[in-house]
Amino acid sequence: MGNTLKLELPYIKDRPMAMVKLGLPGKKARFFEMLIDSGADHTLISKSDAAVLGLDYEKIRSKETTHTAANLSLMHGKMAKMLITFIVSKDKEIEFEIPVFVTREEVECLIGRKGVFDRFKSTFKEKEQKVVLKD
Repeated sequence: MGNTLKLELPYIKDRPMAMVKLGLPGKKARFFEMLIDSGADHTLISKSDAAVLGLDYEKIRSKETTHTAANLSLMHGKMAKMLITFIVSKDKEIEFEIPVFVTREEVECLIGRKGVFDRFKSTFKEKEQKVVLKD
């Protein structure tokens, strides 16, 4: 049997957050502090964050759609594929492709379920102030 991957992500500022790298294939990735949101369908970033990564919102090929957030605000955006990288240890990272909803509006960056939660068994340990992701 192979090794089981286990990521322990300590809360940041009393919130389930993760410092991850986000990027596009062939381009330099950047670190983002992202809320880990088990109630969100998709990972979200704003078009200004996408621009930092070298992705021009107007050149995203998918059709613009609208989504409603938990606070019932309407967001406009387009779906794009990006690479997310979790730092496992000083010398080990795990990187994979995920769908990302790039919004026209400024939003808090967050990690949603699709592409991430379906890869791992996730446990929010509120008392211990951490999120555990296991494959």
